[in-house]
Amino acid sequence: MKKILALLFSVIFLSACTSDSELKDISFELLPVQDVELPGTFKAGQQTVIYLKYKRPTNCYSFNGIYYEKNGNTITMAVDALRQHLSNCETVNENSFEVSYPLFIKTSGVHVLRFWQGKNSQGIDQFLVREIDVQE
Repeated sequence: MKKILALLFSVIFLSACTSDSELKDISFELLPVQDVELPGTFKAGQQTVIYLKYKRPTNCYSFNGIYYEKNGNTITMAVDALRQHLSNCETVNENSFEVSYPLFIKTSGVHVLRFWQGKNSQGIDQFLVREIDVQE
């Protein structure tokens, strides 16, 4: 439900300051997480900052936030980007971008963090998986 509300808010926000033709030239896409930096310890009920690294395929992509989905003790994350569908987009050869994310886990125990890394040649989602032990 939160994802739907966030997407709805983003669309309303963009439509307030752009014309209909400009909206047709923008889409939301997930970008693969190249690497993550996690702290050594996590505490239940406390916010912990983690860092995700990603690259833009072209200069027509811009960071829009972090995709986050929780299912039990498994959390799936990816980089959410805005893509402008322009004719002059250029492939970029730049260093990875690093973004921080304030992760809040309520319960102690083992949790699985899955970071989306794209799809393989068969179209199957691939993930960088990290298990963390959240202390009380």
